[in-house]
Amino acid sequence: MRTEARTTRKRRTYAARIPASQRRTELLDAALHLVVTQGHSAVTMNAVAEEAGVTKPVVYGVFVNRADLLRALLRREQDQALEQILTVLPERFEDRLGDDPGAVVADVLAKFLDAVRAKPERWHCVVMPMADMPPEFHAAREHARTQVLARAEELAAAFLSAVGSPAGLDADIVGNTVVTLFEMAARLVLGDPARFRPERFVTAIQAAIGLMHPGEDQ
Repeated sequence: MRTEARTTRKRRTYAARIPASQRRTELLDAALHLVVTQGHSAVTMNAVAEEAGVTKPVVYGVFVNRADLLRALLRREQDQALEQILTVLPERFEDRLGDDPGAVVADVLAKFLDAVRAKPERWHCVVMPMADMPPEFHAAREHARTQVLARAEELAAAFLSAVGSPAGLDADIVGNTVVTLFEMAARLVLGDPARFRPERFVTAIQAAIGLMHPGEDQ
C-alpha cells in the first residue's frame, strides 16, 4: 500500500542549475511580472517561486527575504529606466537645433516610445498609476523624474533660444510640459498599443513644433 502510494505520488520538479546572475535575473523578471499584473502586494517569496517555476528555497538562495527582493527589483528597474531615458536624450542637443529642431524633438520622442515598447513591464511601473506602490518605489520614481525634468528644462531653454521664441515663453514650463506629454504618450502606448502607435505622437509633435518654428515659406 505504501509502495503504491510512493510510486503514484507526483515527483517534485527541481530547478536546473544555472549561473547565479541568470537565476537572479529570472527571479526579478518574475517579481516584475507579478507587480504589473497583480500589484506589489502580490510579490511574495512563494509567488515569485511559482511564477519563475522554481522551488521557494531557490528564491531564498538568492534573496534573504521579500524586502531584499523588492529592493533589488527597485534598484534594477530604476537604474535601467533612467539609463534608457538618458540614452534617448541627445548630449549635444544644442548643436542640432539650427538644422531642424522639430525633427530633433520628434526623434527623441520616437526613441523614447521605442524604449517603452521594448520594456513594457518596466515602464508600466514607471508611468502607470499603482495604488499599492510602496513608499520607497514612489520615492525612486520621483527621484528619477526630477533628474529627467532637470535635463528637459536645459534642453527647452536651448531650444527656445535657438528658435527665437518670445521672452514670456518659460523654459521651465516648457520642460515640465514636455515631460508630462512624454509620460502621457507612454501611458497611452502601454494601455492601448493598437490604437496609440508612436507614429501618431511623432506626427503630432512635429506639427506642434511647426507652429512655433516658422518655416522658410511662411
